[in-house]
Amino acid sequence: MKLLNIGCGHNYHPDWINLDLYRSQFVKYHNIKNKLPFSSDSVDVVYHSHVLEHINKFEAEKFIADCFRVLKPGGIIRVVIPDLEQICLEYLSNLAKGFNSNDQSAILNYKWNKIELFDQIVRQKSGGEMLETIKGGKFNKDYILFRNGEEFKPLLNLNFPDGQSPQFSLKDKIINFLRRDDRFSRLKRFIVGFVKKANPQKSGEAHRWMYDKLDLKILLASVGFRDFKIMNYNESGILDWNKYALDKAQDGDYPRKPDSLFVEALK
Repeated sequence: MKLLNIGCGHNYHPDWINLDLYRSQFVKYHNIKNKLPFSSDSVDVVYHSHVLEHINKFEAEKFIADCFRVLKPGGIIRVVIPDLEQICLEYLSNLAKGFNSNDQSAILNYKWNKIELFDQIVRQKSGGEMLETIKGGKFNKDYILFRNGEEFKPLLNLNFPDGQSPQFSLKDKIINFLRRDDRFSRLKRFIVGFVKKANPQKSGEAHRWMYDKLDLKILLASVGFRDFKIMNYNESGILDWNKYALDKAQDGDYPRKPDSLFVEALK
């Protein structure tokens, strides 16, 4: 079978064809704004995780149509995205708890939910309010891990002393962290962008849209996909899916990105 993983970052399996902006031993270069380098009806499975939200709606429709083009009839597309509905439900729950009972933990979680909703859309400097919140130390670590998963662990474990800027006092610590741990390439690019004061609106860091299950169902159907299904991280119509562990955390049997919506559809 020909299995295609688009925008893979560090999250790939050698049995798949892995595409990303950053080339490595098992990853080939590809910019998703360009046409996929495969002939029509030639791929059995297309998978991408937390990619679609980084391009605008017009580009997303073209991209999904190209995924449809390369898939064989009966082929599977699996799309994983931050789940707007889930974020909103968490936000409303923590809003009510914080307002009605002055629950300080709920208030911290409510503030994080607002960051999840807006920060990567409006941020003007790399890292944005998300990094400033972590830098300030006023957050619920367990809740952030519950919401955002294992990729946040290295960042949450960095120390940002009061009154010190990571661009200067922690620069060496950040660079050393990047050198010694090769597992978190997406997170590394995030931190490197911060150190270099990258423009998040140009670096690929920003979100261009947010999707819920209806939005995604309409998008997939608009280019011809059928049999839309909501899945779990360890559930799929893809043969031997769990062998690849693409949506599973490295350190346990739970989703790699818990804030995700997992969907599949057929050509």
